[in-house]
Amino acid sequence: MSRTHREMDLPRSTPSLRFGAIDLGSHTTRLLVGELKGGRVMEPLHGDRRVTRLAQGFHPDQSLKEPAMERSLRVLEEYARVLKTMRTGTIACGATGVLRRARNKEEFLHRAHQASGISPRLLSEQDEALLSAKGVLSVLPPCSGVVVLFDLGGSSTEFTVVHPLQHQKVSCTSVFLGAATTTERFLQEDPPGKDSLNQAAAHIISTLKPTLERVVRNIHDLSPSSPPITLVGTAGTVTTLAAMKLKMTDYRAHRVNGLTLERDWIAQQVEELASSTLEQRRRMAGLEKGREDIILGGALVVQKILEGLHLDRMVVTDAGLLEGLLLDGAQRALELPETLLSPLTWHTQKG
Repeated sequence: MSRTHREMDLPRSTPSLRFGAIDLGSHTTRLLVGELKGGRVMEPLHGDRRVTRLAQGFHPDQSLKEPAMERSLRVLEEYARVLKTMRTGTIACGATGVLRRARNKEEFLHRAHQASGISPRLLSEQDEALLSAKGVLSVLPPCSGVVVLFDLGGSSTEFTVVHPLQHQKVSCTSVFLGAATTTERFLQEDPPGKDSLNQAAAHIISTLKPTLERVVRNIHDLSPSSPPITLVGTAGTVTTLAAMKLKMTDYRAHRVNGLTLERDWIAQQVEELASSTLEQRRRMAGLEKGREDIILGGALVVQKILEGLHLDRMVVTDAGLLEGLLLDGAQRALELPETLLSPLTWHTQKG
């Protein structure tokens, strides 16, 4: 009987190696450092997340603004110092979302290299979706049926459709719709009025419709016999909603992995957020500081994804692109096969 990728023979005598990953996103910039022990177990050593708002002011001319670029560049420079101090070997840096569409993306990427010595890789939509899927699947137990993964960022949302038993058959699609861009376009009032909320919802529904129709076709292509569907969400909006559900005052990633959110509960959160001022949102347990203005826009997108796919619940994972970048970098450095389901596993924190 053939073995899964995670059951492959790996070099157990491999010494401890450190790997780093940076996710340059539209709203946040994130860092992860991991150490490989025993040839197959990756232990997270250090993580950090900064709200840098690279997409701020992006519309209407589709260019990155100087204050937004400066914020991201300062954090990238700081992360480079951390990686050097921690003696990190392989470093994978992925640039996503708004950078794919920015008129001045080459200027930003050049300045990023000058500031940090790190050369960000501009990820295509398919690259981002595949790496996010690798990260998500690395922390979840086996799922039956088809898995629909979505990574909701500041300016774009990536969907990946996979089947646990068909690892090589992956369908990816993306839509330029995110928490930050939705907020900037429709939800600037504090709190937003009913008309603004309705306009945002209508825009989300119309923008999502062709993408979700494609997702449904991809599901049937993978498994024509109406298989069970597991919807899995990741990234800042989704994990913040999970933290709000748990009322976490001290965020712990391992606590949100596998958490189920019901569609009715998300609808209740949308109503509560829409009727709350920014100051009131800042006092909500679990709501990440710096996300109080865009959480409503993100929650609306999540709600409409569930409605559009006619699903009543979804699973949350903290893992995604950042973990996928790190695992992919490690697999390449160790000359392991480039597989969606990584042969490397995570040391899981308990409690």
